[in-house]
Amino acid sequence: MNQIPKYIFALLQCMIISLPPAVIIRIAAYFINRKRNIRTTAFHEIGFLIFFAVITGIASLTLLPEFEINGSGIYIIRSYGASSFSFLPGRIIMMSINQISSGRYEYFLINLVGNIIMFIPVGFLIPLLWRCSGKLTILIGFLSSLSIELLQIPLPRCTDIDDLWMNTLGAAIGMLAYFLLNKLLKNQFTHFKVIKE
Repeated sequence: MNQIPKYIFALLQCMIISLPPAVIIRIAAYFINRKRNIRTTAFHEIGFLIFFAVITGIASLTLLPEFEINGSGIYIIRSYGASSFSFLPGRIIMMSINQISSGRYEYFLINLVGNIIMFIPVGFLIPLLWRCSGKLTILIGFLSSLSIELLQIPLPRCTDIDDLWMNTLGAAIGMLAYFLLNKLLKNQFTHFKVIKE
């Protein structure tokens, strides 16, 4: 189980590193939006920073080699070997069952649960910050996952069709959580939307 804390730590590192550029982008966007009579709220800006950090974290886990940051720089620790492809649906589920039956849960938690959980914030934050329907949110989740899988083809990573449906499922769960919470809170999430004046 010692791989899971490493993944979480690497994810958090990249998310934190992404915040200064995200703040610069939002400051520039503020002045551009003022000229176009578009107003945002502090809630929207904080939500956007979280969204940017999440996207950066996902990109770091799926597209970058493992690296380490210390006082003197950033070092690549390990790349992932040769490229591999799997177009067999359900392979990750079968491998997870085999690993669990042997008393090992790490593969299941990282490759199955992790691929779903990773996209839940995407499915939640898109309709929270912008006026998107459920179908459009799921489509964005699917296309984001597809882009990652296509970008992984020339990299020493594993391109897997199971990642595509698990990421999309995660986006759908996040979207359903948003619409359910918004209904329960009687549309209190309107503070997170961009306002066109």
